[in-house]
Formats: sequence, structure tokens, C-alpha cells
Amino acid sequence: MSATTDLTACIERILANLQAIARTPIRHDHRRRFVADLLRDVYALGLAWSGDPALRGEAFARLAPLWRHFADEGPFELQMFAARVSSSALLDAEGWVGPCRRRSALAFFVELAGAELDLARLEEDLDGLDETLREQATREGYLRDEERDAGVPHAHWWWWAPDRSGP
Repeated sequence: MSATTDLTACIERILANLQAIARTPIRHDHRRRFVADLLRDVYALGLAWSGDPALRGEAFARLAPLWRHFADEGPFELQMFAARVSSSALLDAEGWVGPCRRRSALAFFVELAGAELDLARLEEDLDGLDETLREQATREGYLRDEERDAGVPHAHWWWWAPDRSGP
């Protein structure tokens, strides 16, 4: 499967989930599922554009309805997701890889949407999450190279934590 096919599939899933949310009464569990699915796909998109930066502009343009959703609703769902990552980082079935993937998904979202949306409160929450990850990394970190997903940017230091020097 090509990067373009992956990009298209991720964007189509995101937009379909957004339409489903718009058609149904919003309950807390719907919001949690929507954001978890969204960020799973944003993570895949982020890995794709890390390998091919031209894909980032295409993803941004095609996700315009998503930016409108968060402009109207605010980033509350994302802030709650960040809080859940922070509180569950040690309880993850995937070990340290799970919190790293979710933190990277949030970083990719901020990178993609940051110019379009006011994410100042989310970025404050991410600072708190980063502190939690730094504290937990001394016990839970230490991933081997083969445990890191291909394409993770070096700026996503949590994948290399507790080593602050990065890759």
C-alpha cells in the first residue's frame, strides 16, 4: 500500500467519523471514541508526512471540515485525551510504546492544525503530559530501536526517553 493510499484512507476515515458525530447526539463516550479514532489516524498521517513532507499540505487541505469542528467545539476532547494519556501511561497494554504513540498523535495534530486553531490550552496540557512522561520514562522508557515505529521524528523525544539526547 502506498503512502498516498494510506493518506487517503486515513483522511476518509476521519471525515466519515466527523460526519457520524455530526449526525448523532454527542455523548461523552462518543467524544472519547471519536478523538481516539481521530488521533490513531492522525498518527498514521504524521508518520506518512514525516517521510514525505508534501503529504502534509494535502492532509491539511482535505481536513478543513475537521478544523471547523474544533474551531466551533474547541479542543476540549483533545485536552481530555491528553489527560487520559497522562493518567494511564503506566497501565498501557502496549507498554511504553502506547503512551509514545498517543503523545506523537497529539504532537502531529498540533503540528498539522496549530496554525488554524487556538490550541494554547491543549499545549499547556501537553506540557503537563510531558512532565509525567519524563517522570515515568526512568521506569518505563528504554525502548529498543526495533520497538520504535518507523518514521517517528527525532523531535518526539519520548520515544528515546529517558535519554534526553535523542536518537
